[in-house]
Amino acid sequence: MEPSSSPEKNPQEAAELRAVLASRSFSSAPTLSNLLSFLGDHYLSDSKDSLNEYRIAVDALRRPESFDPSNNSSVRVEMHRLRTKLRRFYETEGADHPLRIQIDSGDYRLQFVARDGSEAPSTSAPEGARLEPALPGESSAGAQAGEAISPWRSLIRSRFPWRSKRLAVIAFAVLMLGIAIVWFSVRKYSHAGFSPATNMPSPLASASLTPAAIEDGSVRILAGSTRKHLDRDGRVWEADRYFSGGHSIDLDFPYIQGTADETVYRSARYGTFSYDIPVRSGSYELRLHFVETAYGPGTTVPNGVGKRTFSVFLGDQPLVQDLDVFSAIGGNYRAYTRVFTGISAAKDGMVHLRFIGGEDMPFTNAIELIPASGNRLNPVRLVMQAAPYRDAAGQQWASDEYAFGGELVTHLKTPEGVTDGRFYAGERYGHFDYQIPVAPGKYAVKLYFIEAYFGTFVPKDDSGGRLFDLYANGQILLHNFDILKEAGGPYRVVTETFHGIEPNAAGLIDLSFIPTRNYATVDAIEVTDETQ
Repeated sequence: MEPSSSPEKNPQEAAELRAVLASRSFSSAPTLSNLLSFLGDHYLSDSKDSLNEYRIAVDALRRPESFDPSNNSSVRVEMHRLRTKLRRFYETEGADHPLRIQIDSGDYRLQFVARDGSEAPSTSAPEGARLEPALPGESSAGAQAGEAISPWRSLIRSRFPWRSKRLAVIAFAVLMLGIAIVWFSVRKYSHAGFSPATNMPSPLASASLTPAAIEDGSVRILAGSTRKHLDRDGRVWEADRYFSGGHSIDLDFPYIQGTADETVYRSARYGTFSYDIPVRSGSYELRLHFVETAYGPGTTVPNGVGKRTFSVFLGDQPLVQDLDVFSAIGGNYRAYTRVFTGISAAKDGMVHLRFIGGEDMPFTNAIELIPASGNRLNPVRLVMQAAPYRDAAGQQWASDEYAFGGELVTHLKTPEGVTDGRFYAGERYGHFDYQIPVAPGKYAVKLYFIEAYFGTFVPKDDSGGRLFDLYANGQILLHNFDILKEAGGPYRVVTETFHGIEPNAAGLIDLSFIPTRNYATVDAIEVTDETQ
């Protein structure tokens, strides 16, 4: 649908724009309301000036005139939020509107589309148009550059009573999505003696969200989210709270590595903001979660190094300065956790966190505060399985996490003569890394292995068996390691422990499993604090 030459030629479109701006959804979102008003003004006034990030930032988002689009992605972020807001509006209170407002990914122009889709929006850019840098998960379509101000803005910003709306029925779509997720999580594994390890939640994940899940005093917050979440290890994540400043955003990315629970990273708080989190007295371990989605391969800014840096303060003391998430974890769409120990509340009983921008805006996806013993890190215990495990000693082992590469599978049998036979129910195999976040210090790293393939389903002599190397932050720990030889046979347990392991500058113990012959493998990893 082409813009008309004057507002009077667009009575239906103008009425729809007024109705959207007057709705509850947009009345409670002043930033997005201003942005939509600005774009509506440009469309309905038939301005010959084109739109660009700078004009939108300064005139619609009230950024300073020194705003630099090459170093600040706020316009892209807000356009992404506006598209999401419009989509949700027409799924709920605007579901019965005969006309709908749509903005193509990568475009700044409003398009008015009939509810039945008969007037599909154009996806091509006009001659001379400039592309809007798109957020991850969005395709870049044409976008015009520039904008003009007209008296129409004051008219379309007026509020009109909105009609009664009916809620769209989405239960069926949600059900089908869940079935698809389960279906695609099960993959065929060709090795005899194994079955695929699904990423389905453990039975704990079907439990209700009860206060008992957080009676240990832990605090877990999904930044930017409006919903609680129960992860597959039975941990409750609360909706965003205790914040001041900044903006919330739902993130849409094509994939994410290093986590089995993408929900933790599907929202964020960004901008200049702070958290004042009330906690019980005592010492805590602070875990900040991040994933870079605006810069790097697959985005409009493929080189992500140095594009976003920021600092995090505990009160007036810096926890980390000039943090570059992209550089720290080695790319975008990769989950990164930064850990700090010895955290305690201020005199007012709160932990005060401040996020201060450097290059572009700071952000965080999630925050954890976990009770700890003094300045020591809580043990990190991981089983290579899709569900947590409590061993015979009562120790809790988390489900597989922090892995990059390789494949998670389940064994069809368990070792004989072992008390915790199900402890060895799964493995990760292939060429892979575990990037385990820890605080500065020295750690013992203990690895657990069984050989469940060679010597049982395939004689070792047929293929030469399995050999692999293990590195910790580039330092070799094992060379041509042969589990079958070290254990004295298949399905027998062998462990290897290394002491004095220190994290790299990014706060990670990077364990690299590199095959020499056939695939590397591991069944469980334990990291304990040895710092004196």
